[in-house]
Amino acid sequence: MTSSWSKDRRGIASGLVTALAALILPLAAGFGFARLFAPTLHSKYFPWITGRALGIAGFVSLSALVALGIWMRHPWRFRQPLIHAETRLRLHSTLAMATVALIAGHLVSLASDRFAGVGWVGAFVPGLSQYRTLAVALGVIALFFMVLLVLTAWAAGRRGARHWSAIHRFALLTYVLVWFHGVLAGTDTSALRGLYVATAVGIGVLALTRYGAARADARTPGAIDTLDALSDTRTEGVNHTDGLAR
Repeated sequence: MTSSWSKDRRGIASGLVTALAALILPLAAGFGFARLFAPTLHSKYFPWITGRALGIAGFVSLSALVALGIWMRHPWRFRQPLIHAETRLRLHSTLAMATVALIAGHLVSLASDRFAGVGWVGAFVPGLSQYRTLAVALGVIALFFMVLLVLTAWAAGRRGARHWSAIHRFALLTYVLVWFHGVLAGTDTSALRGLYVATAVGIGVLALTRYGAARADARTPGAIDTLDALSDTRTEGVNHTDGLAR
C-alpha cells in the first residue's frame, strides 16, 4: 500500500513539474520578448529581430535539452539522483517540443524577411543564402539533423528505444553545428559571448565525463549491463516519443 502511494505521489509530482515547465516557461519568454521588442513592431527590422530572438531562445532550449539528455545516460546519475527518472523524461520531451517550436519560428521569421538575405531557398538548401553563407549553411545542416532526431525519437516510442539509440547520438553534433551557426551568423555575438562560452563549457564537461566514465565502467565486467538494467527498470512504462538528445 505504501509503495503504491509513493508511486502515485511521484507520478503526480512528475506531471505537475512537466505542466508547470510547459506553461510557465513559454509564458515568461513571451512576456519578456513582448516587452523588449514592442518599440520595433512597426519597424522593417521587426522580422529580423523576432527571428534572432527566437533563435537565441531556441539555442538556450536546445542547450538545456542536450545537457539533460547527456545526464540521462551519464553513469553518475545514479550517484546524484537530482530528478526522478520519469520526471527527467517528461522534462526532456517538453524541452524537445519547445526547441522545435522556437526553431520553426526562427526559420519562418528570417526566411520571410526580404531584407535578411536568407530567403526560403537559402533557409532549406545549404550554401544558397546570401547572408553569411557558411554560417547559415551550418544552421540548415543542423536543422536536417534535428528533423532526423525528432522523427526517430517519435518512432522509438512505437518500435523500442534501442533502434534509434545510435542515431540519437547525433544530438551532440547538432548542438555543435547550432553553436557555430549562432556564433558566426549572429550580429550580436559579442554581447552573447558569455552565453556561448558557458553552454559550450557546461555541455563539453558533461559529454567528456559521460564518455570517460562509460569507458571506466567498461573495464569492470558487467558494469554497463548493470547500469542499463537499472535505467530500463527505472524508466519502464514511460513513453519515449519525444526528445533530441541522449
